[in-house]
Amino acid sequence: MFILKPFKKYFDAKVPMVFLAVVLLSFVIVAYKLNNEVECNAKEFKIDAPSFMVGEFIIFSDDSKNAHSWRWYFGDDSQIAFRSKVAHSFDKEGEYLVKLVINNKCTVQRVITILPRKTSIDQSLIPKINVPDYVMEGEEIVFEDETDSAQSWEWRFGENLNNKVDSFDKKCSYTFTSPGRKMISLVVNNDYTHVATKIIFVMPKKDEQVVKSDRKRNVIPINPFQNVPDAPPEEENVVKVQKGPEIGGADANRIEDVFELVTNNKISYEDFLKYFCKYNLPTVVFKDQKTTSLKEFYYQVKKEKIKLKNISIQKVKDDCIVIILIDKKYKSIF
Repeated sequence: MFILKPFKKYFDAKVPMVFLAVVLLSFVIVAYKLNNEVECNAKEFKIDAPSFMVGEFIIFSDDSKNAHSWRWYFGDDSQIAFRSKVAHSFDKEGEYLVKLVINNKCTVQRVITILPRKTSIDQSLIPKINVPDYVMEGEEIVFEDETDSAQSWEWRFGENLNNKVDSFDKKCSYTFTSPGRKMISLVVNNDYTHVATKIIFVMPKKDEQVVKSDRKRNVIPINPFQNVPDAPPEEENVVKVQKGPEIGGADANRIEDVFELVTNNKISYEDFLKYFCKYNLPTVVFKDQKTTSLKEFYYQVKKEKIKLKNISIQKVKDDCIVIILIDKKYKSIF
């Protein structure tokens, strides 16, 4: 009290106490921000691939310190990936801007160039599998590799949402749980350059109707890695499927009307895409089982002014059109 008496002539005793409280509050706020602030130290992500060619796996990974969530954008309209280490393949040659968002804060991006696939691939090194073109939902199918000198196997049947290997055995069985287009792949002896792939179509059960569901259908690039820590996506970061106008049921002939607009050059590609799910575009399948992308088919129909009839479609549970069946052979159109 004796010490404060000289100051009472000039200062109110409450002033230093208020000043001290403000200083302590400032320290608390700064400490909280430092504890919760995400440092953006990532300058680049790692890319590993034997070659940057169409259809070949490219490994993307990030080992940034304090990273706990990842979002990969590959620039080819494919689904977003949410892992620290992913594998992706590109269907067409060209330049792609690959972007990685870390902890919803830091963005790292890089342009990669995809080269055309070499035609000199040794076909003898591609695994030999015998897979039917059509199977029924709920039916157990047996798969077996017939490759000589194979020591290890990685089977993927296109339904694993975590993109992990479905079987490591030479001979295995699998039951498809949902209808639609599936891509089966087999890697033997860890040779990711020579991968056997096969597109099959799972037909829905005859005694059941396909029920509409708002569950998002993931089409994530095939990942040959396992036991890599996952980062569960926050709900606000999940890209939901954007659906186009109804084309189906009794109104199935609308797809022919849409392609008639393409033939007559009355609809742009951007407006044409509004009839389909944005992140789940369908595959065009011809009578001779050959396939092409929706974009390539659109521009070919527009260029050649092709008139199409007897078109049929197939949908999956999220009501997205996944297959457009053309009742003509590939060579008869192109």
